Amino acid sequence: LLDQFATGSSSCARKGRWVDALALLGSHKASTWEKCGNICYKEKKKCTTGWTWNPSNEHCTLFNTIRGVTGRIDPSPNLLSGGISCPVEDCAKGQFSNWWSVVSPCFKKRVLKEEIYNPWLCEAEPNNAMKERTNQAVEALADAVLNSELKNLADEMHNDVPDDYKEYCPGDFASLIVYLKVVATITPPFTNDAPGFNYLGVPLTTVLLCYLHTQKGRIFFANNTVNTHMRNIVNAYGDLLQSKDSLTVFNEFQYGWQSKCAKNLLDMDQFNYNPNEPAWGFDSFNAFFTRSIHDIKKNRPCDAGPYVLTSFGDVTEFYNQTDVEFETPLWAKNESYSLKQMFNDDEQAKKFEGGAILQAYFSAHKYHRYHAPANGMIQYAEKVPGIIYAIDEINAGVADNLTNGKNISEQHKLNLWLENGQMGVIETELYLAHVATRCIFVINNNELGPIGLVFIGMTEISSCTMIKKAGDYVEKGEELGQFQFGGSSGLVALSKTTVDNASTGPNIWSQNEKRTWKVCEKIVDLSP
Repeated sequence: LLDQFATGSSSCARKGRWVDALALLGSHKASTWEKCGNICYKEKKKCTTGWTWNPSNEHCTLFNTIRGVTGRIDPSPNLLSGGISCPVEDCAKGQFSNWWSVVSPCFKKRVLKEEIYNPWLCEAEPNNAMKERTNQAVEALADAVLNSELKNLADEMHNDVPDDYKEYCPGDFASLIVYLKVVATITPPFTNDAPGFNYLGVPLTTVLLCYLHTQKGRIFFANNTVNTHMRNIVNAYGDLLQSKDSLTVFNEFQYGWQSKCAKNLLDMDQFNYNPNEPAWGFDSFNAFFTRSIHDIKKNRPCDAGPYVLTSFGDVTEFYNQTDVEFETPLWAKNESYSLKQMFNDDEQAKKFEGGAILQAYFSAHKYHRYHAPANGMIQYAEKVPGIIYAIDEINAGVADNLTNGKNISEQHKLNLWLENGQMGVIETELYLAHVATRCIFVINNNELGPIGLVFIGMTEISSCTMIKKAGDYVEKGEELGQFQFGGSSGLVALSKTTVDNASTGPNIWSQNEKRTWKVCEKIVDLSP
């Protein structure tokens, strides 16, 4: 039976007998998702994937012949089923076998320096020069912390990690350093159906999340010395994501951006890309992340109404506020906007005192360029550096208790972490508008007066770019810049005069029930 199956001569009716035969060899049919990491879910031409799990040595095996029962995968192109290029097809499920697998395949083995039997299934490591630069940046952080009073704060941060997060955490600061040297070389993978991650893997945030769920961690990463060194680490990471080494995530495996599930989600036909070239013709991960829309004037036509404020991106509303204060301490609690801290320039901030703000986020797997919501002259343009890993006091404690003290399975607990673990980071967007790296524009429009725009870098790189400067005239819908590498948010601010003159009444944001917009779609008509 084994010989027949290995040569492809067995029938589908023999599937059960084949599994029984494997059981006699001390192996068991694998759960493709939970044990074999969804390397290959199914191949329609075959009766079974052929994946098995050997619990004695924790190896995934793809059986080819009886001599192939070694606990390793045969990379031959003539595999029985589920070849190593087989795409993942079950898009309704995004299970991961453990926390390590949320970061990247082979992450655990690289951190623990264990033997990797199937390197072709891993994300390829960057070149040695890139790894050395990362190591140097991480070592500099270690030296700065261990040789100062920050060491005590780091210890307190580790000790305060919530119980439900401890198994999803590197451990003490020395362990964190080991993890950082590996995770800062991992290009963001595709993470299917991981709600808090919005499908884009955020390796660094995944590793740091347990610490950000503590008040001491919030203080630690906001420290100027720590933030400076973290900026150096993520700058090195940014160089990786702009290099050809970052193209390793363009494949059809579970974590690949060319898997069936990823392609269903991305809707690449709206973008400029070459479907027939490797990596779709992109020369780096960042080139893919900042991809442009094909024939944007045709596919994203702008509402030409002179009083119509259009969307600055492909965004979903996060929060809105009217009668905004020039300065309030409530911004530190993620409760209210404070124009002074947000604009970092009193003259510009005063223009929007008593006015209105709408904040929206850019989904990580979608379009990441931002555009002018109205015509006008750019009066002010400034990039303000900020905290890389910031979280407010309230959200540092959000979703700390995942299990509520109940005894639940490891998989259930991991699912709760996937669904809720990033809620604190996500919900801190209002606070980030004041402290994160942000690109700020003020455009003067003839009908709407001054329009403030703040584009906020979030997670991983916290990077935004500006391709327009003060003194430039922009048309409605014209590109102003782009986010790079990671998550992002943006907001638009209007003056009190514009709000008061609008026929909609003071609550201008209630006019439109729609809360998700594409570039150039109408958000609100502010006609007098």
